[in-house]
Amino acid sequence: MKPLATVYLISLVGFSIALPTDTVPSGPSNVLSPVQGEHITPAPIDGQKPYVTGVSEQNVTASLKGEEAGLNKRATLIVDIWADINQGGRHEGLISDTQRCYNLVNGWNDQVSSLSVPSGFGCIFYQNNDCNPNDFRLTVTGAYYVSNVGDYGFNDIISSYLCYN
Repeated sequence: MKPLATVYLISLVGFSIALPTDTVPSGPSNVLSPVQGEHITPAPIDGQKPYVTGVSEQNVTASLKGEEAGLNKRATLIVDIWADINQGGRHEGLISDTQRCYNLVNGWNDQVSSLSVPSGFGCIFYQNNDCNPNDFRLTVTGAYYVSNVGDYGFNDIISSYLCYN
């Protein structure tokens, strides 16, 4: 009986060693930024091609084209992100409220290569945490799937985002 218990114990130890060590952390992949403030967001136009804006006030003004979205009631949406281009690799649907800044966590910071924003919404993706309006950012309007954010210079550099309606 004792030799059988030893064999069983050795097989359990052998099995646990064979488990993968790089498991995906559990928990939410987006957390509210501790920095929340007023953000000027453009009007969401479904199907509009994404565009990049930079750090100068002139670029911010030019990108908005004088159109500021009015205050809208907060809504909830799901932003889909993938670790690889063309909806490849790890995928997550980020449940998000509009007009809230979220930092990417749980293994997603600087890991996004493709993404999708639902119809009726727009999202601004930032290079750094806390949705700094002076940061390098990519604006994606609703009903648009970006198969490769690298086409806009954003592959594996997205750290935070803010969505609007």
